[in-house]
Amino acid sequence: MKKFCNEDYQMLRTVRGLQISPDGRRALYTVQRMNVKRDAYENYLWLLDLESGRETQLTTGGRENGAFWLDNNHVLFSTVGGGDVPVNETVFYSITVDGGEAVEYMRIPVAGAQASLLGNDRFLVRADTDLNPETERNQDKWLFFDEYPYWGDGGSYENRHRRSLFLWDCAAGELRQLTAPTMQTFMTFCSDDVLTDKDGICYVGYDYDRDEAGRACICRYEWASGETKILCRDSCYVFSLAQRNGRVYYGAWAIEDGPAIASIRIKSVSLNGGDMRVDAEPQWELGTVRQRDGVTLFQRTFQAKTIMARWTDELEYEDIPTPGINPTCPISVGEDIIFTGWRSNRLPEIYRWRDGQVTQLSHQNDELYDTYSFSVPEPFCVEDGSDKVYGWVMKPVEYEPGKKYPGILNIHGGPHGCYNDAFTCEHQRWANEGYFVFFCNPRGSTTYGVDFMNVTGRLGEEDFHNVMAFTDAVLEAYPGLDPERLAITGQSYGGFMTSWAVGHTDRFKAATARMSPINWISMHGTSVERWYGDRVVAATPWTDLDALWRQSPLRYADRVTTPTLFIQHEKDQYCPLEQAQQMFVALLERGVDTRLMVNRGCGHGGRRVSQLLHDIDVMLEWFGRYLM
Repeated sequence: MKKFCNEDYQMLRTVRGLQISPDGRRALYTVQRMNVKRDAYENYLWLLDLESGRETQLTTGGRENGAFWLDNNHVLFSTVGGGDVPVNETVFYSITVDGGEAVEYMRIPVAGAQASLLGNDRFLVRADTDLNPETERNQDKWLFFDEYPYWGDGGSYENRHRRSLFLWDCAAGELRQLTAPTMQTFMTFCSDDVLTDKDGICYVGYDYDRDEAGRACICRYEWASGETKILCRDSCYVFSLAQRNGRVYYGAWAIEDGPAIASIRIKSVSLNGGDMRVDAEPQWELGTVRQRDGVTLFQRTFQAKTIMARWTDELEYEDIPTPGINPTCPISVGEDIIFTGWRSNRLPEIYRWRDGQVTQLSHQNDELYDTYSFSVPEPFCVEDGSDKVYGWVMKPVEYEPGKKYPGILNIHGGPHGCYNDAFTCEHQRWANEGYFVFFCNPRGSTTYGVDFMNVTGRLGEEDFHNVMAFTDAVLEAYPGLDPERLAITGQSYGGFMTSWAVGHTDRFKAATARMSPINWISMHGTSVERWYGDRVVAATPWTDLDALWRQSPLRYADRVTTPTLFIQHEKDQYCPLEQAQQMFVALLERGVDTRLMVNRGCGHGGRRVSQLLHDIDVMLEWFGRYLM
């Protein structure tokens, strides 16, 4: 078996965007892969015959985007970049299920349009609109800001920009805006944030001026009257809409003040509006909801394991076992269920559930597993007081009993996030370089119940204690892990915890903090997600300055002795560059070995392929300097 190296990332295949043809015979999906030479992520459309299991690559351009079924024999898609398309148009191409050359099908007179079929050659379209006066749209020389958020992650200009919904009549060549000018539609356009029926559509948005403030609305647009009605207003993130028995059900990700921040409730409102109610407050996390042929399927996650379920009546549901597989995006097809899913230490593929049996249908990554050496995540649970902390430990590839190896503790983002035992590229790279890799879900993590999620106003307390208790237990259980050669890393909240740890312990001989919040006082005025930070730390600069400073890693910079590398992104608007700069300068002033690396041009959630691989190399060099 070969060692897994940076250049082997191009072997990874990510399966996503599952859609079923109207007749239920074929699945359409996107396969994303990295092109190391081109320094780009490439997307290709694939087809899967659901009976024969035959997989066929439908496109070869590598820039296909926003694909959906036009009918049983044709797929529409747009492309990202390239070509001679005017900046104010989006071109959609049609290709048959038999392949061949794609042909232009329609041009929608807005840039970056996403579309879905309504029927009769009419399409629901989502695209950006600019409410700024013409005289204030020149971004080359000056910018005007008069509302929040004014930047988007990655550095895009967001002031008075809205993502609007339109109706596109292809035959008539008519584009009509459906949403109010100041309405910001929510989430990436996908099949479970917009509901369509014969009478109209339901969608999620914020109607705001000057300050977004996290106000979500469920809206109803009626085809006949052309009128929009606000069914309800809520202070939450809204996702996973489903329509049943005259009501719209939705997942509500809480953003109110208090310990329930980031908890998920299931709520509903009637199509007539005005009667929003809380239907359930589950201890598990709600995921994707898919409705087809009167069947509503969804995924729920409990203790880092994903389960497929079917709604039976109102909010009663029954689980559908898929042993050993974590299902996502389940879609009913007759008596079958087609879904993407992943096994432990494996990338997602497409599966079929039939009569209680699960069959793998796609095999995009078989060659990867047959070619390279990978470490297996071993489940590991620690009791820390009243908390049970679940995690995993990965031995170095080609581990030899009796030898001592260095180790890397990795901490997830959030704090309201969650690790699982899926295939993780950076973990495998580190294990292939001879490191133990261990990671856990400390207090604050999701899927372990609302009480366990509560770290409000106490960042760096129980969560840090859980992380250190997990580290101690792993060292005791794995004698091959050298306690004198430990590193710590993480990104976003994981970067916060890394920076916090080096100010509270000298156990780690090297650290890498990535995309980190460092100072909650300055985060309030610079982060485009200020409301989240304010509610997690339970304070603002005007309500409790001491609480902000107490929970800021920068306060403890004078205690740091651990060599620390900071990796920050130039256009990160969630955890801005200035956060790492503050800690970097503080360590420089105190003579601590430190470096700051800035990835140019990227935001919190995106890097070029070369930047991703370079990060791995830089981290390995930094850890190797002190641990090897």
